[in-house]
Amino acid sequence: MQVDDVQSLQQHAAWRLLRADDAPLVVAFLARVFTEGGAHGLPAGELADRLADLLAELDGTSRVPVDARGYLDGWAGPDGGWLRAWYPPGSDEPLMDATPAAELAVAFVRGLQRRPFVDTAARLGTVVDQLRALATGDDEPAAQRDRYLHATATATGLLADLRAVEAAFRDRDRELRDRIAAGDGALALEVAAGRAGIAETDQGRSFHACYDRLLSPRLQDEFTDLLDRVHALPALRTCADPRMRRIRHDLVAAAQHTRQVLRGLVDVLRTGLDDDVWQENRRVVDLVAGIEARARLLSAGLADLDGFSVGLDDLHPTVVLPMERHLYSPPRRAAVDSARPEAGDEDFAAAALFDQVQVDPVPLTAHVRRALLQRPRVELATVLEQHPLQHGLAELVAYLSLRDEAFDVVLPAPSAEDEPGGPDDDPDTVSWTDPDGRQRTATLPRVVYARRHADPRAGSRHPAGRRAHPAVPTVLAEDPR
Repeated sequence: MQVDDVQSLQQHAAWRLLRADDAPLVVAFLARVFTEGGAHGLPAGELADRLADLLAELDGTSRVPVDARGYLDGWAGPDGGWLRAWYPPGSDEPLMDATPAAELAVAFVRGLQRRPFVDTAARLGTVVDQLRALATGDDEPAAQRDRYLHATATATGLLADLRAVEAAFRDRDRELRDRIAAGDGALALEVAAGRAGIAETDQGRSFHACYDRLLSPRLQDEFTDLLDRVHALPALRTCADPRMRRIRHDLVAAAQHTRQVLRGLVDVLRTGLDDDVWQENRRVVDLVAGIEARARLLSAGLADLDGFSVGLDDLHPTVVLPMERHLYSPPRRAAVDSARPEAGDEDFAAAALFDQVQVDPVPLTAHVRRALLQRPRVELATVLEQHPLQHGLAELVAYLSLRDEAFDVVLPAPSAEDEPGGPDDDPDTVSWTDPDGRQRTATLPRVVYARRHADPRAGSRHPAGRRAHPAVPTVLAEDPR
């Protein structure tokens, strides 16, 4: 390709499309409708409506203020050449279709997009298969020339793929360096161990497979034989591409260059990691040397301990045994009876629901405090003589469970060494009359209330001081009848 040839191509419609001010709009619209949409020969009115829809989707794009039909007429005019318009028989509305120049421009722009994966091994296998089919086939001369053009495009495309693989390796190297510099220590260890690197991807594995197969002697001999047989075909003598005669050497040279670039990137990356490790080790050595120097000064008495401190997380290790953890207990599901409840009897005695007694401990505490003003200790029986029970057994239990800062409830503590028949063994008897007129009697151990400043007799105290005795006094209800 000469300079004059390239200069003459500047007048090509595809070149003019790529240089146009509204090239993004034209290429995107033609690709949407014709290349990707597969439309052929659309009416101008329908094509204008589709362009109007695209213009309505765009916001803030600078363009010439003309309508959609004006755009189409300009693209189909002499200055455009990207649409072809013609009138079908019996119709006054033209049909429009994309020109080959527009297809070339769209294909060129699509080829600029970055491919996520370039399978060079599969592309090399395709080239060999195409040459093998061309060398052993008995096709017509036109078919042979078409197969040869496809093989040439695939082979030259493999050269471009090797350059794309080299660029992908450089991008991968930059990504690894950025992640390691950001503090990804795990990735640095993986790279240093060889488990993660520039070529440890699908792209790298495909390139290694292509490189190994391309440099194998068997493929080299077959490649040379196939190229000689293909170029000896009579149908290809006038259309043989000079690049295909040296394609084997070009592919080997490109693969070796990519391999050298990959090896250089890997070596530089590992060297950088080694430098980081060396600097970190040097920092640790400097810290240890500083600690040793400080220790020598302290041991020789040449320095004081001011400002010298050692921080400990804890004075003892925290031990958590696995068997101390509770096993998982699934929550119990409550059985819900969704049946409709049956209607009960409306006539029933509801007085029992309201016949509940609630004893207020405040006046009971006041009775005990008033009795303790004259003496340090007072028995429960003495308090009940001055203030008889009004609410029966509930009030008696409330007396036993009183809690106050001014006195303690002292219960007798049973002991095997206590002599039977002593003064502490005499029980107290408490009597009261129920609301229905029946006489009730309760027998319980002697209970004493003692002021806090006084020393109560031996026994358990409740609620402060010694722990309350676990035994519950026996309450006996007697019927006088």
